[in-house]
Amino acid sequence: MSSGVVKQSHKIGVIVSVITAAVYGLYPAAARGAYADGANAIFIVLMTTSVRALLMAVFCLLKRKSLYQTQDDRKMALIGGFWQAVSVIGIIGGLAYLSGPIVMVVLFTHTLMLLFFMAWRREIKLDAVTLGSTVAALIGLTFVLDLWSAQTPSHWEGVALAFMAAIATANRLYIYGRQMTSRNPSIVGAENFIVTTGLLILIALFKTPVMPETISGWGWVVLCSLSLGTASFGMFYGIALLGSFRWSLFAKIEPIFTAIFSVLFLSEYLKGYQYVGMGLVLGSLIVYQIITHRAALKEAILEGDA
Repeated sequence: MSSGVVKQSHKIGVIVSVITAAVYGLYPAAARGAYADGANAIFIVLMTTSVRALLMAVFCLLKRKSLYQTQDDRKMALIGGFWQAVSVIGIIGGLAYLSGPIVMVVLFTHTLMLLFFMAWRREIKLDAVTLGSTVAALIGLTFVLDLWSAQTPSHWEGVALAFMAAIATANRLYIYGRQMTSRNPSIVGAENFIVTTGLLILIALFKTPVMPETISGWGWVVLCSLSLGTASFGMFYGIALLGSFRWSLFAKIEPIFTAIFSVLFLSEYLKGYQYVGMGLVLGSLIVYQIITHRAALKEAILEGDA
């Protein structure tokens, strides 16, 4: 593949990641609206996960793309779907003990985990720019999510569950990336989320799903489902275009959109340092893009001269 094609696919991947982050950013605000109307987290998770699986499966059906064609496809779907389910369970469990900002900051450490793991496997370079951008973006998120005003964790169970979610997220993103080196993103997404839905249904055996009480609450549920369902396509195609690590890094834009939508939909107010955090996240990603782009361009020139 020519460097021009690679560059173009990378640009498209960045655009897809930003749009997807914006769509994902709708979910937390919509979920809070559904919770306020009586729905519980179990119901929201089961509903949104089912919609994600259904939308991608129907898309594959319309495009006449077959699912689970080989034994290896089924095996990888079981592994990816399992880690997707574990990440969801970890988030739900963590939120039962800890405040949202703490759980989300711990969850987003998955980018660092993915960086170290892929560097250990020599799939990406662990250089100062990549590490510095990843850490700076994570620090920025602590301000965007207002971590410093959150209550100090007092339950080790919640911290353990949040880290379980982060580890599971790193695993599933890596597996998705490996699957899509040779397979269609929509097929990979449908296969994995069908497995995830089947596993998460088991949660209903331990805690009863509670539906919203009014039409307004159902409207929030529909928005939750459409947000995650639509964004799931962006996630799989984005990973296919950018790779697991870069996708994970750009996913840190999502809380910025969440904060903005909370202001627009829920009339919340942001503090000054939250805007500073947004600038730090965006600035670190922009610097990373500029430096890595220049490095790739220089490498392409050297290869052309060789």
